[in-house]
Amino acid sequence: MKLLFLLLLLGNVLAFAVFQSSTGGSADQTQHRPIRAEQIRLLGEPAAVAAAPVKAPQPTPAPVPVAVPPVPPQLDAEAAPLACLRWGPIAAARLDEADTLLAPLKLGDRLVTQAQGEPGGPYWVYVPPLANKTLADAKLNELANAGVKDLAVVRVGKWENAISLGLYAKLPIADARMAELRKKGVQNSRIEARGKTASVLLLNQLDAGEQAQLQQIQQAFGDGQLKTVACR
Repeated sequence: MKLLFLLLLLGNVLAFAVFQSSTGGSADQTQHRPIRAEQIRLLGEPAAVAAAPVKAPQPTPAPVPVAVPPVPPQLDAEAAPLACLRWGPIAAARLDEADTLLAPLKLGDRLVTQAQGEPGGPYWVYVPPLANKTLADAKLNELANAGVKDLAVVRVGKWENAISLGLYAKLPIADARMAELRKKGVQNSRIEARGKTASVLLLNQLDAGEQAQLQQIQQAFGDGQLKTVACR
């Protein structure tokens, strides 16, 4: 019995020694290595490294307004102040020529002729200008049907659409012509002395465009001076 017990004990010792020699060198290798140990923490333990704060988006600065200089208003030619001009003196022999040059401006009552001195003959008998060519032609036919002779319609100048009834050297002859016309029913005829007296022309309420045209007319005409005068 003792021998059997000793054999069993010896066998257990040998088995233990063999087991220890086979497992001793690999004990450390069989242990599990921690995965990302820096991220492992116990529950309830505060984080070792605080998360970086999220920055709020910065508002885009508003653009600084650039001061734009105001655009100066354009001058309106029609809003420019009106002017009155005096043109003269103009020799009597060229007065009709000046009137013809001024006709395109259609000044009407804004053109005033002032004689420089007392005018004399010849004396013009006429019917004042009608509103348009149609009325002037109709008046001419009316006078012709009434027996009036020596008729003509003025086509250009200040007297455009007037009816000319004759030019007479002496005033008594012109007066006799007027009396004849009255007998034939012509009540609106007139006499104008057209003697050789220099005249000045007053041109009123001219806008900028008309002033520029008048400058060109005066330069082309080559007589008389243009001066700005007070408007009446």
